[in-house]
Amino acid sequence: MVKLIWENKKVNNFKLGEQKEFHPDFFKYFEYHRANFNENRENFNRSKIWINKIFWGDNLKVLYYLLNNFKEKIDLIYIDPPFFSGTNYHIKIKEKDNHYDSIAYYDHWDRDLDSYLQMLYDRIILFKKILSKTGLIFIHSDWHANHYIRLILDDIFGKNRFINNIIWYYYNKYSAGKKNLPRAYDTILVYSKSNNYTFNQIRIARKKPQKQLKRKMVNGVLKNAKDENGHVIYRIVTDKKMDDVWKIPCLQPASKEYTGFPTQKHHKLLERIIKIGSNEGDLVADFFCGSGTTLLIAEKLKRRWIGCDISKYSIYLTRKRILKYQEEKNIYYPFEILSDFSEKKKKIIESGFFQKEFSINRKK
Repeated sequence: MVKLIWENKKVNNFKLGEQKEFHPDFFKYFEYHRANFNENRENFNRSKIWINKIFWGDNLKVLYYLLNNFKEKIDLIYIDPPFFSGTNYHIKIKEKDNHYDSIAYYDHWDRDLDSYLQMLYDRIILFKKILSKTGLIFIHSDWHANHYIRLILDDIFGKNRFINNIIWYYYNKYSAGKKNLPRAYDTILVYSKSNNYTFNQIRIARKKPQKQLKRKMVNGVLKNAKDENGHVIYRIVTDKKMDDVWKIPCLQPASKEYTGFPTQKHHKLLERIIKIGSNEGDLVADFFCGSGTTLLIAEKLKRRWIGCDISKYSIYLTRKRILKYQEEKNIYYPFEILSDFSEKKKKIIESGFFQKEFSINRKK
């Protein structure tokens, strides 16, 4: 099998317990939103109910931490990591009369492809460890590095575990390029951990009813169905099986779901992914959760969830969106926010950052 090799490639041989910083108590919750019942926070028996989790920190450390209790426990992993775009994503913050600039996340690697691939390689190894035996992993990328990522997935999961190469065709994205065709799609690679994986077929509505030949399986071969006189049978269909090319627009500022966080993905995209690869009650995880769309859709679809991001703005938006949805629906399923509590993070928490009201917009 072809394998991807880069300079100074490091194979991750981490053994649980070798580093004290990944002790089961390394991440502690600093904010807990409890269920809508009478027990107060002190008396709530946290061991008897699942609590959704948002981790604020380096996802590599979070993954090591999760190995303590979540080995082969996560049913679906979706990640939308940096794309090796060479761009740092700047944002504008507006808080009352105070305006300032910041960075949502970094994707500038000084053209060091080796360090980018090593970053993904280290994490994908751990994704495999925490993915359940019936689970699927969806990795989102674009033209910059998707060809490398597929080889890494073949190396770690095995080429026989490849399921799909989904094309997300965003037909409404503006392109200013003059020396190439507009780049109008992203790639979502799907891999399994075993032959026995969750996969739910989805049918999508047609624009209008369509006359179609009726087909049936005969000795393993799909053939046209015929009546007693030998005439082919037609039927009228109003939907069709969803294929691997998804025509979903880029999220626009006019959408009520728009947060201003750079590269926010459309909620319909995540809805399809979660419906395909999981069932109600399953555990869904996103370790580059950004504005929190994966977690919000998982909440709406009655999945359990774990999210992680290193950006305080990501945690702010995710928390805000989950709380808003729960308040609108009068549903208060518990979730907690956990951190490794560096001195810098302690100061941010103590400043009341997560309770503030401010808006975020992508800086052009």
